[in-house]
Amino acid sequence: MRPSKPMSEINLNKAAIALDFGGTNIKIGLIRQGKVLNQTLLPAHSGAGIIPRLPDVQAAVMDLLEQEGLALGNCSGVGIGLPGLVDPQHLSLLSINEKYADAVGFAFGAWVEEAFGLPIVMENDARAALLGETVYGTAHGESNAVLMIFGTGIGTAALMNGKIIRGRHFQAGILGGHFVTDVNGSRCSCGGVGCLEAEASHWSLQGWLKNQQGYANSLLAIESNIGYRQVIDASQSGDMLALSAMQHLYKHWSSGIVNLVHAYDPDVVILSGGLMKAKDIVLPELVRRVHEQAWTPWGKVRFIVAENPDSSVLLGLSHLIEEGIDIDYV
Repeated sequence: MRPSKPMSEINLNKAAIALDFGGTNIKIGLIRQGKVLNQTLLPAHSGAGIIPRLPDVQAAVMDLLEQEGLALGNCSGVGIGLPGLVDPQHLSLLSINEKYADAVGFAFGAWVEEAFGLPIVMENDARAALLGETVYGTAHGESNAVLMIFGTGIGTAALMNGKIIRGRHFQAGILGGHFVTDVNGSRCSCGGVGCLEAEASHWSLQGWLKNQQGYANSLLAIESNIGYRQVIDASQSGDMLALSAMQHLYKHWSSGIVNLVHAYDPDVVILSGGLMKAKDIVLPELVRRVHEQAWTPWGKVRFIVAENPDSSVLLGLSHLIEEGIDIDYV
């Protein structure tokens, strides 16, 4: 059920249905020619699996169509983005870490056929986000780029010479959150040691802080749920533990970006996700450190911040539907 026609043969007046299955929220959008007609989100409850959420997803899509006065016949296809190793040729999820466990091997094509009767495309969510940013977003027209998304975990993707990097086993480019930034570091949920996610992701931050000396006397000790925002705010108030935490985070974030730069030779680094709400605070220091550490004799890599990160995956999925199977990959 994949679209098999190039964009020139697909009716661009039709809307694409895009489903971004994130770990925290499921984003659902109707997209036409790079414009978001309407979108909504549902809580993911990803630990309970994907199958129980599909009836609500279907209902939310139908509700959006009704709001826009559209029928399924006005739609060109369904795009599904997932945070794991996706085989887009066989429309299957090969592996995923600590969420949507029942999605591995699930027949997404059969579900889309039954629920919507439309063609389907599937892709890893970070790759879809990179497509969304380079085709329709702030990095429009860039052909050599890497993306780092600061969400619950840390997602990445890479574009080289206009081709999205996928690899023989569909994992190239997307495992930047599991590049090792401390060989003596913490155990990661993926099974590795010292991964960027284990050291400096949103999900690992609270555990790291509670193991630090001085935690009991920190402003952060009164927070019930500690994330990037709380640490940044406390650091701006001069809290010593928060200031130390920011140095720890900068060290690992910048090392992760440098690894991407060395691996994929981009002109531009695209940063996205919740952390970028504090870009005025964190971006200058990240840029300084990366420029100081990266081996780029040709010049300095540029930084771009996604303006509408909640739409990046949806836009990328719509582009995949428009292009059918003609997207260029390595």
